[in-house]
Formats: sequence, structure tokens, C-alpha cells
Amino acid sequence: MAERYKIYEKLGAGGVGAVFRAYDSQLKRWVAVKRIMTAKEAAKDEDTASELRREADALASLRNPNIVTIFDVASDDEGLFMVMELLQGEDLADVVERGPLPYDDFKELASQSLEGMLAAHQHHILHRDIKPENIKVERLPGGRMQAKIIDFGLARAGLLARKQTEDQDGTVMGSIYYMAPEQLTREPVDERTDLYSLGCVFYEALSGKKAFDGESITDVIEKHINHDVTPLHVIAPHVPQWLDAWCARLMAQKPDDRPANAQLAIEEFRAWEKMPTMVPYGMYGVPPMYGAPGMATAPLSGHYSPQPHLTTSGVPTMPQDNALPVAVAVQVIPEVSPMIETAAITTALAPAPRRPAGTGRTTSQPRQPSSVLKQPAHRPASPPSPGFPVKWAIIGGAVVLVVAVGWFFMKGSDSPKGGVAGGSSAPASVGSSSGPPKVSMQLPMDRAFPPVDRGVSLFHVADAGSLTNRKGSNGKPAPANTNDVVMEWHDIAERGGDNILRVFDGKPEHAPKRAVWPVGSGEGKVKANRVALDFRPKAGKPSALVLDNPGKEHQNLPFGSATMAGSDKGMTMIVTFQADAASLPTSVLTFDNDSGGSISLVVDEKKNLTTTVRSQGGNAKLITSGVNGTLPCIAMLRWNAGTGAVELRARDASGKAATAKPAKVTAPTSPLTRLQIGRVKDDQGVAAQRKDQFAGYLGEVIFYSICVKPDQFQLNDSRARGYYFESLPVPPAQPK
Repeated sequence: MAERYKIYEKLGAGGVGAVFRAYDSQLKRWVAVKRIMTAKEAAKDEDTASELRREADALASLRNPNIVTIFDVASDDEGLFMVMELLQGEDLADVVERGPLPYDDFKELASQSLEGMLAAHQHHILHRDIKPENIKVERLPGGRMQAKIIDFGLARAGLLARKQTEDQDGTVMGSIYYMAPEQLTREPVDERTDLYSLGCVFYEALSGKKAFDGESITDVIEKHINHDVTPLHVIAPHVPQWLDAWCARLMAQKPDDRPANAQLAIEEFRAWEKMPTMVPYGMYGVPPMYGAPGMATAPLSGHYSPQPHLTTSGVPTMPQDNALPVAVAVQVIPEVSPMIETAAITTALAPAPRRPAGTGRTTSQPRQPSSVLKQPAHRPASPPSPGFPVKWAIIGGAVVLVVAVGWFFMKGSDSPKGGVAGGSSAPASVGSSSGPPKVSMQLPMDRAFPPVDRGVSLFHVADAGSLTNRKGSNGKPAPANTNDVVMEWHDIAERGGDNILRVFDGKPEHAPKRAVWPVGSGEGKVKANRVALDFRPKAGKPSALVLDNPGKEHQNLPFGSATMAGSDKGMTMIVTFQADAASLPTSVLTFDNDSGGSISLVVDEKKNLTTTVRSQGGNAKLITSGVNGTLPCIAMLRWNAGTGAVELRARDASGKAATAKPAKVTAPTSPLTRLQIGRVKDDQGVAAQRKDQFAGYLGEVIFYSICVKPDQFQLNDSRARGYYFESLPVPPAQPK
């Protein structure tokens, strides 16, 4: 080492070894040198030395602006060492110690650190020790903040999930305040473990306080394992609730409730931020307080779904900029091995340039879906050491707000529509001024993110709103349990007004059963404990559900006249299902009207997904070959009323995806009003042929009354896929 790298000073110690500042005499630059393993240690354990060398080489192959660059991996008489860039700036921990980050800085931190983690995960490298001290930040000349992840000293590179690393005494290694529950309980870890740690870092960057803190290490561990965390907006009221929800999802107690990967987390952040109804991020120096005029807030409920504010006029309004996240789920990358790296801190982070005052925008806020409002709340942890008067003021304010919101939704909206004081009213959708929707069901808690979109006209989820022929204690039909017949399946979409799918002819013999979707084997698995409706024939009797006459809701259905402002008229369909391989071809559903407009979804003899669209102006058949309809799969169709363009996409749980050749068909001139899943009799009352019946499992059906944008199309694919399908392992890297 001495021939090329001249050591000047010790900068500190990382997860594996000491770090020194050195000068590269060949390339004439300052570098950081990290000693990984001494020669004596390598002689005692050659296998570990070889593994460390391989993993160091793997890290050196990473080239990402948000990960510290490794220039060289070499050895000398003293042992193995790595040479990396010498970073300017300071630890994120030092920055946050001075106060929470402004939004522009936080956005850079979140996007850049996730980009860095994504690059590492794609190389099968987990960090496993993400903390503010392992993120270096500096201010670029143009004022933008740059973040880089350092010190992969506890990383593991590999393809199979491994147990959490322990030291020789059996002590779990890592930073206790940011460690995921699975690390603390010594369970297998994967890329979602890094996301949990990042969520804890983001929480602290936004609030200046640790998400999980306590008087002792035991207290902190118990809070992680029990998920005892104060909602972010409680201790940092300046943070919009969509951002609170996004951070909370990263920090979900169970890995399955977190984004599947860093890419998904990035896309969800971008989509939430782009929503046209987002509350602007407040200045952390002057946070809105509970009880302040026009700024009352309520604790988040469910999976941190956004809740309404009360304006000065008493009208509940939604936090602004609430759009659905766009997500691209990737395969879960198994866990990763002891690694490396850190760098110097030489200059403090300069403050961000101030944005000129008066540039914020205020927009009107749409009504919150009642399905979200009804979700049971998490038990929030108490804010850190509140004074008695403050604590009770907060509780009292929340109670007043809940009562006010409840009164509003029970009474109906007699108050004028509007946004926050001084805001301009956004165009309302036609048909949206008739008062609160009649939604009586809600999404299951583990499916409640993202919240229901207002453009959805029908949303039927197997684990919500399915009623059997048994009476409950209130004398009404009881919710269906596993293996119960489903006589009614209630819609949870706000726009649809609680439309109901009822069993054909009201006969239990034609009712599907509520079932746990079989996980399957090999590729194409469903996640454990996912609920579906089993439409396979029973005793030779086919199953079918038919949409009850929606009456005055007709115009809110696809191709109806109640269009939404700023949206393309038309329809979008998303269906998650699995056809019975022994019953092909099989017809999943049809949706039509009296004027000749219709769509149908079929799995043909070759297991392809086929959709036929018809109207007075013609018809077209779209086929997605290559996707196996007998595996759990998702079918998505868009039909634009203005252009006539029809697009069909599909994917199955094995990871295969296909897009049918697009077509153009003149859209129906009247709304589709007759939805039928499965079939017992045809339109003439004759027993339906087997090919027209549906045999298989159905997870959910979504119909939009609009032709959604491409990014929202992708979102629905991602969120259904992430909820129902088991993530696939990353294939081994091919030798070069």
C-alpha cells in the first residue's frame, strides 16, 4: 500500500475496519482507505478472507452517484483493504441534529438514497446498517443537496436469504434505532429490511426525532417488535399526511406490508407528490398547531390513510396532492454478507437557499371517501413527553374533529363546496354534488393502501363486503366466513354508490364461496392467506353474480355521462383472478347494456386471456398470448371513448406479461349497466354452455368510469400484483 497510497490520518471506524485518509500518488488525488481484514486474520480463516474479497469486488462493481465509489480492492503485507472516494460534506445525523429537513432537501434525500439502495439490491447486495451516520450529504454549487450511502460494513452479498449477522458473542450487529423487527428476532432479511431502516431515517429527517426511542436498548427493541410508534404527523404537524403514510408504509411491522422493493417505494412517492390535491409541506419552523383556525387535524387511521382537515367554514376537506402512487414491483432480492466502506467529513452542509415567499399554491380539496373514514384507527403511541395540558388539548381537538366530521357525513353537505380559505374551487365532477356516497363497506386493512380512487365506479374485493345467507345479531345478512356461500358482494367505490353483485336468481346453489386462495407451487404463487371467491361449479351447478340494478347510478358507470373533470371519458377494467385449468375455455365476466355495448373476459383453450369489445360501431378481439390464465393473473383493459382506442394488458404470477395488439372501436353511447361474473343462463333463459360459465378464483374487480392515464394503469397493476402475488427470487447473475 505504501508504494501508491500514503496514509495521513485515521478518519474513524466503520462496520468492519478502520478508515484512513490517504493520497493516491499515481492518480494524484485524495482517497479514503479502509482496512477490511488483517493478514493475521486472513491466515486463520481463509474461507472468510476469500468471501470478503469476493464481496469487496462485488461492491467495487457498483457505479451509482448515490453510493460511495470504490476505486480499488487490493492486499498487502498487512492484509486486505479497499480504496474509495473521499467524500466532502457531513453525516445526515449532524444535519438533522440542527433541525428537520426542508421539503426540497428531504425529497432529494429520499429519492437519492432509494436510488442508491435500488442499485445495490440489483447487484444482490443488502446494506443492513442504514442509519443517518451512514448517509453523507453535501450542498452542491447550485444549491441542491446530494446524498450518498456509505459503509456497507454489515452487508451480505448472495442469492439466498440468510439469518441476521451476529458477532462472536451472539449479539445482533447493527444500529438498534433503525433495525427492522426481523433483524432483532434473527429472522431472514431481504431488501425490505433496508427499506424499513430507510423509513426510520426518513421519519427522523422529517421530525428531528427517532421513530423508535426509549430509555434503554430493551425499550427500543420492544418498540420495534411491537411497532409502538407515534404517527409522524402527531410530532411533526408540518408534514402532509400523504408523506406520513408513505414513511409509515416503509416502516410497516411486517415485511409484506412494506413496498416490495426500492423501485416501488420511489414510484409511490412520485405518484403521491404529483397528485393534484396535495397539501403543501409546511415550514417546519412554524408548524400548524392543533386547534389553529382552519388547520385542525385528526390522527391517521388504518394504514395511515389521509384524513380530512376542517376548513374555517366547517367543511371537511382532503389534504392536497393525494394521488395514487405508481409502482413497479420487482423481485425480492434475498439477503446479502460482511462488507465495507465509509468516507471523510470535512465541511458542514450549507443551508438550503430560501424559496421566495408567496409562491405556494392553494387548491380546493375533494371529499374524502367514507370507506377510508370508517377504518379503525391504530393505537397511536403518545408523543414524546407531552405536558398534561398539551396532551389533553390534542385529544380534545381530535375528538371535536371526529364528531364534526361524523356529523357532516351523517347530515350531508349543506355547506358550500370549497377548499381552504382563499383557495379557488376546482371543477367538480358531474354527479358529485348529491351528498355523501352510500358506501357501507371498506377495504381490508392490509389492502387499504393506496386509498380508493374517486374515478372508480365499481370496486369489489373478495375480502370486503361479501355477505352470506346467515343472519347476524342485527338481523341482517352476516359477513361470509371461509367456505360460506356469498349471496351479496358489496361495492366499496365511492362513485358507484354501494352497488351490489347478487347471486343469480338468489339461489345459494349458484353462489360462489368465500375461500382462501390456494398458494400453489413453483412459479406463480399467491401470497399466503389471500381471500378469493371460488366460482368453480358445485355439484354441477355453475356460480354467477349479477350486478343489481344500479338505478340512478347509471351515469356514474363506464361510458356514463357523469364524467370527471380533467379525465378522459371511457372505461378501465382491472380483474385479478385464476381460471381452473380443467375447465377451459372459461368466461370470467361480461359487462354490457341494452344498446349493444359490451366487453367480455375469457381464458381460451390455450390459456390466453381474451377480451372482446363491442358497440354499435363495430367490435374487436384482443388476445394476450404468453400469459397463463390458469395461474393467478391480472387483466387490465382501457377503452377511450374519445379516440376509440382499446388496450389490453395482462400478467401472471410467474412474472410473464403481455400486451395485446391495440384496436380501435367506437365507444358505446350509453353506460354499461349489466355486469355478470360467471353465467348460469344465457340471454334467452337457456342454460349456459360450459364455455360461458366461469370456473376459478376471483380476487377483485375494478371498473373505472374513465380511461385512466398510463401511469395510473401501471399503478393498478403494481398494487394488485404486490398484494396478491408472491415475489419471485432474483435469478443468479450470469458470469461475464
